Amino acid sequence: MPPKSLRFTIAFFFFSLLTLTSCHKSFNYQIHGTLDSLPQVKELYLISDMAKGIPFDTIKVKGNHFDYEGKADSVTFCFLGNLNDSIALIPIFLEEGAINVMISHDPNKLKVSGTYLNDEMQKLNEAGFKYQEEIQNMISEIKDDSSEEEKAQLEAKAMESLGKLAEIFYKTAEKNIENELGYFLVTNPEFLSEEQVMTLINKMPKSMRKRPYIKDMEAYIRDYSKGLNNIGNDMGDAPAVMPDFSAPDLNGKMVSAMDVVKQNKLTIIDFWASWCGPCMQEMPHMVQLYQLYHPHGLGILGVSLDTEAENWKNAVKQTGAVWTHISELKKNSEIARMFGINAIPFTLIVDKEGNVLASGLTGTELEDFIHQELGE
Repeated sequence: MPPKSLRFTIAFFFFSLLTLTSCHKSFNYQIHGTLDSLPQVKELYLISDMAKGIPFDTIKVKGNHFDYEGKADSVTFCFLGNLNDSIALIPIFLEEGAINVMISHDPNKLKVSGTYLNDEMQKLNEAGFKYQEEIQNMISEIKDDSSEEEKAQLEAKAMESLGKLAEIFYKTAEKNIENELGYFLVTNPEFLSEEQVMTLINKMPKSMRKRPYIKDMEAYIRDYSKGLNNIGNDMGDAPAVMPDFSAPDLNGKMVSAMDVVKQNKLTIIDFWASWCGPCMQEMPHMVQLYQLYHPHGLGILGVSLDTEAENWKNAVKQTGAVWTHISELKKNSEIARMFGINAIPFTLIVDKEGNVLASGLTGTELEDFIHQELGE
């Protein structure tokens, strides 16, 4: 059986197509922004091509405000931020009208609003913050002296909250299936099963279904099968043993992947990068998963495909990802080639001997798998 959730793996399998556009007559848009207690930030970048990560324009910040005006021929999805100043890449739709932005290190204060698509995205983000807070509160209730029954009940409640968020995600995608937000959610299926993805694709306008990205997704879903199909053909039949590899950690010390793996009952090998928007959006879920299951034997090894050390280190610090991180800090990662990885985020789940138990799992499916393996 193929995994229930394709999450962002599919989205970045064809990440060179990330820019979203829809054909309309040309229009004007304005961005009015405020920064909350961020005096060091002097400029922000607008990025629409995440494959290259090159900004298409720079916005100057004056005091704690910034303004920007543009003209476009189509609604475009892009990211706004500045990782050099630890400002996460914020998703934003460039559409006709005045877009209001609040940037803060406090996720609960982040806001993009003022136009229809951005308002709809904001509602979804606020729901995410709400259920994230619920889950964090549940995690904080787990004490060293909590009984196994109490732990299991809290874990079940946490999974229930994630289920509610997944339902909101699906309904938002369904409601907006004829516009660019619906397209974005379907092509970034954070909480969607492959069955839900196909249901939503079938509801799309014919013109949208003809987009190469959607056609590629449909083909990928048809061919997708659980296991090691993203790893290559040189690892043998499952259960395959993960080949060992090494790279410098955040302090420049060489770390062996197997040395990390041997310390845990189960380890998630998480391939990511600071320039990868979906990876950064996935990180809070990984942090929650680690907090919830590390006491039960879960470890995470972050393998970054970054090339700039400062961006990598800032992203780790910003997200609170306290597990071991390594990176070759060079283009054309040898480790990524070893596993045949051409899409991130991507995960491998291995036991303490390095046997690969699953691959390509993210989101709720990853949580379900970890709960099944380590839940009491």
